[in-house]
This record gives sequence, C-alpha cells and structure tokens, in this order.
Amino acid sequence: MPSWIGRFLSSSVGKKTVMALTGLSLVGFLVVHLLGNFTLYTGGIEGFNEYAAKLEDLGGLLMAAEVGLFAIFVIHMGLALRIARENKRARQENYRIRATMGNSTAASRSMAITGMIVGLFLIVHIIDFRVPTLFGEIDNIGEAVVARLSSPVGATIYLIGILALGLHLRHAIQSAFQSLGLENPNWSPLLRLGAQTLAWALAVGFASFPIYCLLTTGAASAAAN
Repeated sequence: MPSWIGRFLSSSVGKKTVMALTGLSLVGFLVVHLLGNFTLYTGGIEGFNEYAAKLEDLGGLLMAAEVGLFAIFVIHMGLALRIARENKRARQENYRIRATMGNSTAASRSMAITGMIVGLFLIVHIIDFRVPTLFGEIDNIGEAVVARLSSPVGATIYLIGILALGLHLRHAIQSAFQSLGLENPNWSPLLRLGAQTLAWALAVGFASFPIYCLLTTGAASAAAN
C-alpha cells in the first residue's frame, strides 16, 4: 500500500471519508432491499418467494455480495467506534461538550445507541431468516416472514429496530455528505431535506411490513372466527 494511502486512512479526514462511503453503500443496499421486499405487496407471498428464489439462483454472486456487505458493515462499525473514542479523548474539558450541545439533535446525540440497536437488530434478522434458509430449515420464506412479523413480539422487535434505523440514518446520511465535502451554502438545506426524507422513507417503508402483517393476519383471524 502506498504510504500516502496509509497516511490518509490513518488521518481523521480519511477515517471519516471511509466511514461516509461505507455508510452510503449500506444505505444503497437498504434501498434495494426495501424495493425487493415490496414484492410482498405486489405479488403476495408467492411473489415474495419468486423474488427470494431469484436471489438464491445467483449462487456464488449472492454469497460474495453478502460477504462484501458484512465487511462493509464491520468496517463502518469499527470506524464509528474508533472515531467516537478519539473524539471523547479529544474533549478535555466539560464545557466544550456543553458548548456543542446547542447544535446537536436527538438523532446526533443518540448515534452510538441507535447504531448498537441496529447492529443487534441485524443479528436478529439474520438469525430469523438468513441462517435457517442457508441450512434448509425454511421451505417457504414468504410464509416465514409473514408468520414472524404477524407475532406481536416479533413485530415489536422489528419496529424498535426500524425506529432506531430511522433515527440513525436521519443524522448519518447528512453527516456522510458533510464528510465527503458535498455541503455548500447554496444547496446544504436541500441536501439536509433530502437526507431526512430518505431516512424516514426507508424507516416508514420497512415499518410498513410488520404493521401490514399484524393487520392482515388479525383481520384474517377475525374473519375465520
């Protein structure tokens, strides 16, 4: 590795740049994942199963993509923890912390907490669906998803994770643009609005699935009785 790359990656600017790029890559994955999940609405369980089957047909490409996403997530989390630790170490006096509170928001102050919740939520999601699929324990992924999200406990866990995701993204996307030097007085308000809109659009989109499953299953149970 050329020395200038090593110096850049070890610098504060370099770490924040890589964290921004990995974060935006994960946001891109969330957009694609959400669009794929919408097949549950457009095609029902059958349509969702067809979508899942097409992904599985990718074979090694799917596995490579999953490994790549996992690596990006680990890098992003590792850098976030390292930067947070360095920032805490750099604040020598309490008044400096209080002085910055005026420009902060609930989303920015809770980034560490929401990030950990999202990480735990991801683990639960993988254990719920991906691991059983890999070991052949799930024959009908669409039915498994609906069954999990129809459970009040399952729906609550997912809604908490999605709320944390929305709060995290609300600040993270805007912060990523700033780290990449894309903010400008002329279009900064538009970027902030776009970042917040995308964050909450993703959160509302993903939250719609447990709500939909709860309502439709409840209605079906009532009709059956």
